[in-house]
Amino acid sequence: MFHRSILCVLVMTCWALSLCAVKAGTGLPPRAEAVQSDIVVARSLVERSLAWRVRARTFLAQAEPRLRGGVLSSGDLNTLYRGGEDYVFLSRRWQALIDLQGNEAWRRMGPKLAVDPLARTQTKLVLAAALMQFDDYALGVDPYFKERKLRKLLKSDHAEVVGELDGAVRQFINPLRRQRLARAVMWYRAEGSRATECSEDEQFLDEVITQSSGYQFFARQLTERLINEWLTGGHAGITFLTDTLSQFTVTVMNTTSQVVGNTMGLIQTRSGYLRELPSEYRGELRSRLKPLDVLLEKTPFRLTDKSIPGHYGHVAVWVGTEEELKALGIWDEPVVRLYHDRIRAGAAIIEALRPGVEINTLEQFLNIDDLLVIRRRALTPADIRAGLLRAFAQIGKAYDFNFDVESDRRIVCSELAFVVFPDVGWATSSVLGRQSISPDQVAVQAQPGGPFAPEVIFHDGVEIKQNLPDTLDCLLKADRARFKALHAEFIGRSKARK
Repeated sequence: MFHRSILCVLVMTCWALSLCAVKAGTGLPPRAEAVQSDIVVARSLVERSLAWRVRARTFLAQAEPRLRGGVLSSGDLNTLYRGGEDYVFLSRRWQALIDLQGNEAWRRMGPKLAVDPLARTQTKLVLAAALMQFDDYALGVDPYFKERKLRKLLKSDHAEVVGELDGAVRQFINPLRRQRLARAVMWYRAEGSRATECSEDEQFLDEVITQSSGYQFFARQLTERLINEWLTGGHAGITFLTDTLSQFTVTVMNTTSQVVGNTMGLIQTRSGYLRELPSEYRGELRSRLKPLDVLLEKTPFRLTDKSIPGHYGHVAVWVGTEEELKALGIWDEPVVRLYHDRIRAGAAIIEALRPGVEINTLEQFLNIDDLLVIRRRALTPADIRAGLLRAFAQIGKAYDFNFDVESDRRIVCSELAFVVFPDVGWATSSVLGRQSISPDQVAVQAQPGGPFAPEVIFHDGVEIKQNLPDTLDCLLKADRARFKALHAEFIGRSKARK
């Protein structure tokens, strides 16, 4: 009895101290430099979460035959367990980002944020982070738990994550957390989304929030959501997945089925304008490309594009056709020979995507709105051969979510140019304490006097054939007035659709 009394006192003391801490922190104003730093972290985590969901759903589809009576291979198990570890990593990072904003970020939601852009941005940041964490579970973990074999393996065969995953279930169905998230979504719908002047960071957070499947669930299925919360709340933490939770998540997944395809496409709201290019026009474009051309693109309809600063969002390298590679004398090089079948099937673009570095076709690449092709000046055949071999050597490497140009084992898309053309004086910038190169830092090398020259420019789905250097300068500087002066008659596809 004495020990129990001491325990009660300790519990009550901790509870009181936690209340004091919360009350003491509720009045803390946001600090611009801290919010900015946290948004940089959020941009990186969005990239990681979306890529992880793609890997999770891809593995589930590939393993389905073996889940229906077959035997999972050791490779399947390694992929399964690595995916579980990746989820734990992401969930911890999202939770840390949420905690950093403090309780005040949740409590200050109200009309007064309309005149406080910094506080509004921080509040949107905590909502976006919570929704990303919610979606990671609903779209990437719950489908695994519906498979009894996978649930059993994750629970009993991989002890390193079992406690974390138990906690993820409790967190996912915790009624208090869900009430807080629902209130935040209601605030966003009523007031948070109505700001007329938003910074680039705030616009990015708006995209994360509105394209979240959790946002759709909390905003559109309130009656059904509340009923299911009452049904499932008492089962939190009992097991990975109870029958009640299965029934509950059917509702969630029905609500989110329309966005699963978007998750697989790294959340895109439509197809790119250049995807609709007629085949003859596409063939004409292909004929204008030469080995070692650098391709840059913009996809404003994808969430991941919002997480990359500047105009362009992705970089790739054109390696050419079988005939061109034979003429250069590298067709039978070991790093090229591995991809003969792919090249003969039309693959000619090496690019670092979230699943890793791949060689793809022009048709796969052209799901975009903007295209820039830049070409290195004064290349000799020996230069082209060496650059191509460096490019082929990157295929198969993992995507570098640390965006570190000083890492050789992993690679980010714009780092392809950094690797393929090592003699160029590339500009870099510090991201999360590491030196990184952005797509725009690749594109600026094609400005007048640079080592590259612009060869092709499509903007907003329309090709521009005059004043390419000046046009590129306008796009990189977001100088709309100057662009309009250069191309007074230009009408992009987005305006033509209206």
